[in-house]
Amino acid sequence: MKINIKKIIRENIFTDDFGNLSANNEISFDSKKFVVVYGPNGTGKTSLALVLNQDKQAEYTIEINSTTHTERETKVFHVINDQNGRNIIQGSTEDFILGDNIKREYELKRQLEEGFKHLFDLLVKELKDKYQIKTKSHNFEELVTDDRLKGYISDIANSKSKGKTIGRDDFLNYINSLEEIEIPPIREEKLALFISDYSKNNESIIKNFCSEVDLSLFTTEENIEKIEESDDAIHILKKYQHSNECIVCETQIETLTLIEKKAAQKRHFIENLTEHAKKIIEKIIQKNNDNDDLFGINSCLKEALKNCAVERLREVYEEINNYKKAYGILITNLFVNKVRESNLNAIFDEYNNLVQERPRFADEDIIFIEKFLNDCLDKRISLERDENENLKLLFGGREFLNEERKSLMLSNGEQNFLSLAFELLKAKKVSEDFIILDDPISSFDSIYKNKIAYSILQILDSKKTIILTHNTDLIKLLEHQRKNCFNLYFLNNTNGEENGFIFINQHEQKIILYLHEFINLLRGDIKQYIINERAFLIAIVPFMRGYCQIIGNTTLKNELTKLMHGYNNNIVNIASIYNDLFETDVIENDYSISAMDVISYDVDGVETILKVDRFPLLNKTLMHTLTYLFLRLSVEKKLVDKFSINTNRHNMLTNIITASFPRGSNNLSDTENRVFFLSRKTLLNEFNHFEMDMNIFQPAIDITNKNLKKEKEEILEKLNNL
Repeated sequence: MKINIKKIIRENIFTDDFGNLSANNEISFDSKKFVVVYGPNGTGKTSLALVLNQDKQAEYTIEINSTTHTERETKVFHVINDQNGRNIIQGSTEDFILGDNIKREYELKRQLEEGFKHLFDLLVKELKDKYQIKTKSHNFEELVTDDRLKGYISDIANSKSKGKTIGRDDFLNYINSLEEIEIPPIREEKLALFISDYSKNNESIIKNFCSEVDLSLFTTEENIEKIEESDDAIHILKKYQHSNECIVCETQIETLTLIEKKAAQKRHFIENLTEHAKKIIEKIIQKNNDNDDLFGINSCLKEALKNCAVERLREVYEEINNYKKAYGILITNLFVNKVRESNLNAIFDEYNNLVQERPRFADEDIIFIEKFLNDCLDKRISLERDENENLKLLFGGREFLNEERKSLMLSNGEQNFLSLAFELLKAKKVSEDFIILDDPISSFDSIYKNKIAYSILQILDSKKTIILTHNTDLIKLLEHQRKNCFNLYFLNNTNGEENGFIFINQHEQKIILYLHEFINLLRGDIKQYIINERAFLIAIVPFMRGYCQIIGNTTLKNELTKLMHGYNNNIVNIASIYNDLFETDVIENDYSISAMDVISYDVDGVETILKVDRFPLLNKTLMHTLTYLFLRLSVEKKLVDKFSINTNRHNMLTNIITASFPRGSNNLSDTENRVFFLSRKTLLNEFNHFEMDMNIFQPAIDITNKNLKKEKEEILEKLNNL
């Protein structure tokens, strides 16, 4: 798999080359899972991570498998920030915990939540559409006699909670305890009329019929028929009020006057009724539409008012009560049937069985992290259940996710490892295929570095991971944990230089990672790649001296030391030393030189030392080392001669600088010069890599050609002006 990076922009961090990157723009995984991108401090590694994380100030154009992606589209990279960006371990327990049982538990929990939501949505819809229960308080409460069911309906119909406050366990157990009840004989059209009318509350004909009609109060009302006749007359007159001619006898009439007359007669008839009869007429008969009167309420009431015949009214009462009862049964059956159809019971049973088990880590990755943390720290990582049976990750018995790291009472290294470990676990579960890991082992001691290298390779093995680092220790640790598991790139971001993601070929990757491979190269194969033999030998002097120190060859070490101090005039045969030290005959010519020969050597005239098609990085290293040695010796020679430094007392460069520009001097220029020379990277820092860890490549990868040239010019100018 290949990633083609065509554009990377974030403020002014990256050079113009990255605005349209046409060379060194390919990152290839081949068959590997990991890519390491080395970049010295200040190169822009963290900015690169922010760009790929779609930072607001970023732009990118990247092509993956012939598909172009930009910062405006769905993220394709999951970024794990450096330690400065990991102050809080964000996420929930589910984001980190793996293992079949735990994964199944969370899966079932999701199914339950989705299942209950779907069930309650169905219930809300049917309660609303069919049974006219639309709010928490509704007109049918007295028809549902089961108080627990009534509470469920109230919560489900509540637009704010929608069933969220209902205890799932209690709900299922109770509904499962109910049986589906046989429904009394009813007609669908009458049920629909009953529900529609009952929902009107005070305007409900059925409710008013049940509350206002008292069978014991009926008497013969002689005016009932006259009231009906008045109603009919008023109705006809109003229908034809546009005409002043009677539609029956065709005589002339005053229509409006007649309507008022009939209305007055009707009021008179009503005033002579009993109070019971008045209520029946006002609240029921006059408001009831005969066309919708499926229960025959109006006809029964009129008959009872005319002649006290209440038997049919008793039958209507019984029929309405039957529909009331049916309504409550239908609601109960609705809940019973919807729960059965939902399959929630089976899911809940499996979930409960898992919850009853003691939670335990089952995934190798988190077991490793748990074991390592518990062995190294006083506090333990544990997995517990809260009062709601939800799984919680605890550290030292307290929650630590989404908490400030400093509140955990750990050292910076311990906080950093804890946060990184759980970010790796989260990354394993994210949907993105590519993981960007920014500077993962900064500020760690050796025990953490090794564990982190293992964790990265182990946990992210299912992803494609790009590791951004300026630490060569991490590169070596990754290789030693799993050989040949990554491709290596060098990130350069300097105006006027070759920029982009520069691939480190397998020949150089091998000698970077293994010292013995580099030594073997010096013993033989290097011969065919050397272009400038003299420059090669001078440049390799500091490394040879460090190697003598490692193997205990004091004689050769002392000889080489004579070439590493500018005040020394001894002549040393570096060709002979090279062949003796590496037990080889690679160097056939004689090169006997002194420190003065190095100082007078035309460093600027050396264009290349090795064939760059095979060893570009090693060639850059040797070119840099040649410059470092030249500058170091030049400074020593100049200062010793100008200030008559006693090299028996002050034989090291730091001491020579301090003796030349002594502390405590009242001369401001002494302070400025002392600070200038002691702060030069090329003079003091780089040879430590040869003396301490034999890392010959560090000088080449920690300073750019442009910065080296600038520093060299500044040092030489300073020497000339002394």
